[in-house]
Amino acid sequence: MLRFFLRPTKDRRSISALDYKLVKQAQNGGLPSPAQIKYLFRFLSTKEKNFFFLFFFTAIFGALSLFGVFVSKHISLVPAEGGEYSEALIGQPKYINPIYASINDVDQDLASLTYSGLFRFNDNQILEPDIAESFSISTDTKSYLIKIKTGVKFADNQPLTANDVVYTFDLIQNPEVASPLSAAFHGVKVEKISEFEVKFTLKEPFAPFLDSLTVGILPEHIWSEISPNGIRLAKNNLQPAGAGPWQFGKIIKDATGRIDSITLNRNEYYFKNKPFIRNLRFKFFDEYGSAIEALKSQNVDTLSFIPNYASLKLNNKNLNFFDLRFPEYTALFFNQTFQPFLKDSDLRLALLKALDKNYLSETVLSGHATPIDSPFLPGSLGYSPDLKKITFNPSDANTLLDKKWTRLQPEEYFTLRRNALIKELGINKPTSTIATSTMNADDEKRISDIIRSEMEADQPFYRRDKDNNILQLNITTADTEEYGKVANEIAKYWKKVGIRTTIERTNAGRLLRDSVKNRTYDVLLYSEITGSDPDPYPFWHSSQIDYPGLNLSGFSDRNADKLLEDSRVTVDPKIRAENYLKFQNILIDEVPAIFLYTPWHSMAVNKEVKGVNVSVLNVPTDRFSGLSNWYLKTKFKWK
Repeated sequence: MLRFFLRPTKDRRSISALDYKLVKQAQNGGLPSPAQIKYLFRFLSTKEKNFFFLFFFTAIFGALSLFGVFVSKHISLVPAEGGEYSEALIGQPKYINPIYASINDVDQDLASLTYSGLFRFNDNQILEPDIAESFSISTDTKSYLIKIKTGVKFADNQPLTANDVVYTFDLIQNPEVASPLSAAFHGVKVEKISEFEVKFTLKEPFAPFLDSLTVGILPEHIWSEISPNGIRLAKNNLQPAGAGPWQFGKIIKDATGRIDSITLNRNEYYFKNKPFIRNLRFKFFDEYGSAIEALKSQNVDTLSFIPNYASLKLNNKNLNFFDLRFPEYTALFFNQTFQPFLKDSDLRLALLKALDKNYLSETVLSGHATPIDSPFLPGSLGYSPDLKKITFNPSDANTLLDKKWTRLQPEEYFTLRRNALIKELGINKPTSTIATSTMNADDEKRISDIIRSEMEADQPFYRRDKDNNILQLNITTADTEEYGKVANEIAKYWKKVGIRTTIERTNAGRLLRDSVKNRTYDVLLYSEITGSDPDPYPFWHSSQIDYPGLNLSGFSDRNADKLLEDSRVTVDPKIRAENYLKFQNILIDEVPAIFLYTPWHSMAVNKEVKGVNVSVLNVPTDRFSGLSNWYLKTKFKWK
């Protein structure tokens, strides 16, 4: 077989070089042009086109994903300065002044934001130094030496020194000023040691004394120009200038002079990290109904301590809800002085056994409360879950009442009351046989109407003592939805064991001014806030029976007084806890009050407000403890 081996010749090599040159010129660069790509799709099959697009978009998505992962690892969203936060408050500001603010919740809220004290409670409700840098306590626990931080300034850029601290507590102790805090600092000597040191000396040791030093410090250079008896009238009471994180901005009033809103601006001289939010606007409402409507329409961002009946209906997708719990208990206080019946210990115990506190908390209050058996709440010093409990037992309650109080059927009650009314109204003298013929029809009808208005269908029987006195009690309470519902349910329970029970609901202000101040009530349904320290002295020591003391039951027991006094003068928590346990056992045996529940409160916050973290509080104003960390604006930050 003949094989031909062709070897390239010079002409063939020339032709190849020319072909290569023509192809290179046609390519016009390393990448195909749009026109070339356009013609490319004419030569691709449908399957090849689908594969091309799948590959193309997968590559793009993969590149974007890788870029997103890279960015997410190196960039974060962080709080930024700016924005205005608004909150609805119920009531009117009067004295945004630390030495008066304790008598008005609105004043307390605003004063806590505009003033700083020697100490404060942080987000976890732990006491820590605020403008105080350090402190020491003498061995006898009577003297407290406190060093003040240097560089602290008031909102007007004036320095805060020991002079301002001494001035503030001198004002509190001055009788002309009439501060409600004066009793807490009675007999306390306050002296300046140096420009930034002050010393407090007590007559007797007082374990929770440091807690009382959270009161805001006033600027002496502003207030010293006003005489002590004129401080209540000063305009500065509504235009605060303290050393807190915010300062007074503006006040808006309506045509009647009522304050519609107050705006606080960020204090640029604040000695700690400045808040993210620049402005706070507080709008004031007379009642919760209009405040809730403002929250729903987003005219305000926040509403706190929403009544239980309203929180159940307030289901807004724009809101976050927080449960607020602080040391508050609701109880029935028996006034044995005003109502002699209540001196009977069996009667007081029967009233307790007749109540189902679990039902009140779980059903009447829709689970927004926890039943309690003493004024010492879970988590507080002195609380014991093993404390003796008196449970709901209406059979036992009736047995106790039957000892002194005879049961009366409704018709017997009608006859007994008819006799009494005839005598009381002077219509004729009642005899063993009622002489109805001596009464005209109008008198008969009048008496009948009075008695029937007293009787209720859900009361199966009544009770009387040997002198024919009807067993009846009146529950006095504030005119609110919660108290009203609870009082109505309590009345039902007591009626079931034969006690005629009425309810008197009154305005909260009038309740304090009249009933509480004068102790003119049989049974008072009321709440007390114990504060950061569980010290029960102000509420249960016999020295606090008369107003302005808060011993609402008029409770007096020599052994109980001794335990409370001893607990105040020791800083040993173990000794205090032992004393408090003994004290609680006395309360259980004596039953001067019925401890019902500790309520939960709701706080609704617009979801645009970030960084909110509130739960357990010592006092209502503690919800603002972390307000400096709340924010409305955000920004990206490279890690």
